[in-house]
Amino acid sequence: MAGVDVGGSGKKRGIAADINLVPFIDLLLVTVAFLLITAVWTTNSRLEANALIPGEIGVDPPPPEKMLHVDVKHDAFVLSWRSGGVVTSEISLDRNPADTTHTALRERIAVEYAKGGVHTSPDDFQTDRVILHTANDLPFREIVGVMDAIASTRRELRNGSQVAMVPAFSTSFAVR
Repeated sequence: MAGVDVGGSGKKRGIAADINLVPFIDLLLVTVAFLLITAVWTTNSRLEANALIPGEIGVDPPPPEKMLHVDVKHDAFVLSWRSGGVVTSEISLDRNPADTTHTALRERIAVEYAKGGVHTSPDDFQTDRVILHTANDLPFREIVGVMDAIASTRRELRNGSQVAMVPAFSTSFAVR
């Protein structure tokens, strides 16, 4: 043990104070262990990031995939094929509020898929995409009816020797 003797002169007895070094050494060892473990974890969890782009220099990126956009208006459905920000074709259908199954929309989506669908091969496991644009106040039953109309267009999908009829489109909602 270490001690400090401040010695005294005169009539009073000198003060002897002992400093206990065991807790100090324990604290020092725990701190060193914590720092070593933290240093190892931070190097293992590091994510390499750089500005290098894989691939060949000067090669143009592939064109954006063509998608069908269905815009549900108050009195009409607007169907448009878009490739990125470019509209390649657009058609408007009158919307009949009494027709909850949206028969005209079902038929037109099937025609549009036959004309401009990208993934039509039975061996292609990908589906075409539909982006659904709706107003915030559109009733839920109307949204489900439009989604059912989109899902009614089907195509063949071959998996080995088995052939199944699957929806031709996967539906996503547009964000405003």
